[in-house]
Amino acid sequence: MHFVICMFIACICLITAVLVTEVFPKWFKAILALLGSATAGYAIAILIRKIAMWTNAFTKPQLLPTAGICAGIMLIIVIIVVFILRKRKAKKA
Repeated sequence: MHFVICMFIACICLITAVLVTEVFPKWFKAILALLGSATAGYAIAILIRKIAMWTNAFTKPQLLPTAGICAGIMLIIVIIVVFILRKRKAKKA
C-alpha cells in the first residue's frame, strides 16, 4: 500500500510541475520535480524491497540506500526528459 500512495504523490507532483508551467516560478517547479523524483524513488525502493521479500531470490536490501539510488535515477530521468522537451519546443519555434 505504501508503494501505491508514494507513486500517487509522485505522479501528482510531476503532473503539477508539467501542467502549470506558466503559473509557477522556475524554483517552485524545480522543487516539485525534486519532490516527485524523491517520492517516486522511494516508491520504487519499496517495490524492490517487497519483491525481494516475496521471492526470496536475494536478500532484503536496506531501504534508505536503495531509496537514495532510485531517487537519483528518477531525478536524472526527469532532467533528461526536460532537455528533450526543450529541444523539441525549440525546433517548433
